[in-house]
Amino acid sequence: MDDVAVPVVVTSVAGLAGVGKTALALACGHTATEAGWFTGSLFIDLHGYDESPVQPGQALEAFLRALGVEPTGIPARVEERAALYRSELQDRAAQGQRLLIVADNAASGDQVRLLLPGDHRHRVLITSRHTLPTLDARLVDLAVLSPEAAAALLRHAVRRADPADQRVLDTGNGLEELAGLCGYLPLALHISAALLILEPGQTVAELTRELAAAQSRLSFLDDGERAVRAAFDLSYRRLPAEDAELFRLLALNPGPDIGLGAATVLADRPLPKIRTVLRSLVQAHLLDCVNRRWSMHDLVRDYAVELVDDAQYAAADGGEREGATGATRPYTAALSRLLEHYTATARAASARLTNQPDPSTSGEFADLDGALAWLDDERANLTASVAAAAATKHTDVAVRLPVILYDYLIWHGYFDDLIAVTATACAIAHEAGALAAEAGAWNNLGIALTEASRYDDAIDAHTQACELFASLGDHNERGKALNGLGAALRDSGQHAEALRVHQEALTIQEAVPDVQEQAAVLNSLSLDHQELMNFEDACATAEKAASLFHQLGDTTNKAKSLCTAAFALQASGRNEEAQAACERAIAAGSVGSPRDEASILMTCVEILADLTPQQQIAYLDRAQAACERANDQGLQAYALFSIGRAWIAAGDTNQATAHLTRAAAMFEDLDLIDEAGEVRELIALLRS
Repeated sequence: MDDVAVPVVVTSVAGLAGVGKTALALACGHTATEAGWFTGSLFIDLHGYDESPVQPGQALEAFLRALGVEPTGIPARVEERAALYRSELQDRAAQGQRLLIVADNAASGDQVRLLLPGDHRHRVLITSRHTLPTLDARLVDLAVLSPEAAAALLRHAVRRADPADQRVLDTGNGLEELAGLCGYLPLALHISAALLILEPGQTVAELTRELAAAQSRLSFLDDGERAVRAAFDLSYRRLPAEDAELFRLLALNPGPDIGLGAATVLADRPLPKIRTVLRSLVQAHLLDCVNRRWSMHDLVRDYAVELVDDAQYAAADGGEREGATGATRPYTAALSRLLEHYTATARAASARLTNQPDPSTSGEFADLDGALAWLDDERANLTASVAAAAATKHTDVAVRLPVILYDYLIWHGYFDDLIAVTATACAIAHEAGALAAEAGAWNNLGIALTEASRYDDAIDAHTQACELFASLGDHNERGKALNGLGAALRDSGQHAEALRVHQEALTIQEAVPDVQEQAAVLNSLSLDHQELMNFEDACATAEKAASLFHQLGDTTNKAKSLCTAAFALQASGRNEEAQAACERAIAAGSVGSPRDEASILMTCVEILADLTPQQQIAYLDRAQAACERANDQGLQAYALFSIGRAWIAAGDTNQATAHLTRAAAMFEDLDLIDEAGEVRELIALLRS
């Protein structure tokens, strides 16, 4: 009998307040009864989250009355009522009756345990804001709606009230945006629909703008009978004190989710205790947990933030009237702990990227993969921490953290993130009068803007950095800023001006002296000379750069300089020397970041004429994988294009078409229409 499936007698549907558990239960119950699965039903609202929830004895009395038991025949003792209830259900099962028992809005397993039938021919459907794992039930967690379903609900609700209402039928009317602002939560969606119904002259776009601009979405989402805040209040009031405290503290996390380590730091409690409380909040559906990271629904987060704001306001008000310190200190201290945790851990992780582990945090990450994994998990929190630090006057974090994140964000090509955090650092450092930090931030911002092809802005940023470093008398850093300025000028097409700026930078670095920066500027000068067709000078400066990087043991930049030299040598007709430079680049060893690896491999494939198609494909596959790791879609598209052409040379048109199709799609996504057109033409030729 072990292989015989046991019927599921109890199903427990759980989810966030307002997610539609009761509506789903009633709809399923009606559908099942109409389909003939049940001969009747029993329903009770247990009011589990109200101040006076229905007690098990009261629920049993209600069910016994519904089953036809006379009031005088209902026992006083709860256990006796439960026995009579099961007996009544068994009698009905013996008569061929099958009942669906719906226990709505239960707060715990104990509240419904005595309502479970003794006969498996009946079924029980429970709804709760808590997951109820101790009931031996089929557990169903109900999520918010999809964007499409949420928009459909709004449309249906408005049209049901007035079939002639055209406001929700027009395309581009903001219905999807309104659904998003409601967090796709059915309760919030129904309230928004009611607001539209109550004001027929208001457009969807107008309501959407009002909700987006509202100081409090929770206050706005109230139609006079239903309110999102009131629904959340019921869940929050049932939390134990420790759970409520962590729930409020989690609102301080700047990003969309939080890891266990950060939550432990935030709460300043032992890890086992925090794990237990997090589990409890997940069970209450006030938190979600995915891949060991905890997050809140948007509206729940708004609610938690308002709890913190109310506590801080009350504490400040109380302090004025009574001299009390109030509740502001725990929140301020918790946020400070969290920001310092993110900053210190990011510093340790970043040190792994640059092969310069910090002795004070050497045990934090055992290897590069661990450091990258942590940075990937926490990227949204780290970038949001910069803005949070700026807003809360944690000036040191707001200035330091963007510098710490620089290598990682460059490594993966997250230039928009780098621009955002570095621009914040510029403003905060300026406000604090920290000129050196401000100058460094402007220089980093210029590099990020150049990478994002915003050349005019990059030139302005580097110019600002040069002027600040000059005012500080810091010639070395000014030379670095000039190197960045020259790169922005060259990429913007101002090649002669770029050459002049780089020559000035080289003079400074030779005088300092700084060999590392001399080599970097020499590589830049080679690129300038190539743009100006000065190929002999381009070859000489690139070779000199490679030689200096070799002396420094910097294999990555040595390989990059050799690739620069290879292009110059090829352009000047010295093909054998160009191929030799590429071979030396490949033999250099470590290639640093994925973007560097991809660039070097693609350069070598382009120049090394004696590579077989299979060898080209092998190199280009590595380059494409590196582009993917680096999040560089532009370079990845070129790599796929090159792989496609290599497969054509290898005689495999199927593989060629597959890679070329991916390349064309990526070029189109990047709005590189000419490149996409070239690839599409090649695909058409292959298919003709």
